[in-house]
Amino acid sequence: MQVQVITGDGRDGSTNMLKHLMELRDWISKPATVYAEAYGATGLVETLKVRAANEKEILVLDCSREQIQALLQWQSATDDMIELEDLVLHLVRRVSSSGTLQNEGGRRE
Repeated sequence: MQVQVITGDGRDGSTNMLKHLMELRDWISKPATVYAEAYGATGLVETLKVRAANEKEILVLDCSREQIQALLQWQSATDDMIELEDLVLHLVRRVSSSGTLQNEGGRRE
């Protein structure tokens, strides 16, 4: 499994992230998309386990720090699983309306 974390950078981070995301969507022909804001960390991992059975690339939007950490732990725990070898997860970090990265408590980073 390969995990790519996409974050905004600086004051225009959300704009840069959106541009990168659109390029990524064009590059990956019709990726499966999961909206992380609908799940807690554990629920997101469970959802992606199910989706991984049928998808090779998954775009996960609006991930929190906790969700990204849970997914990275899942990646580490499944390093030896051949059935997940070709899975690619593109995790897009949650960005506030002001363009800064946000953690779970709403604090800006």
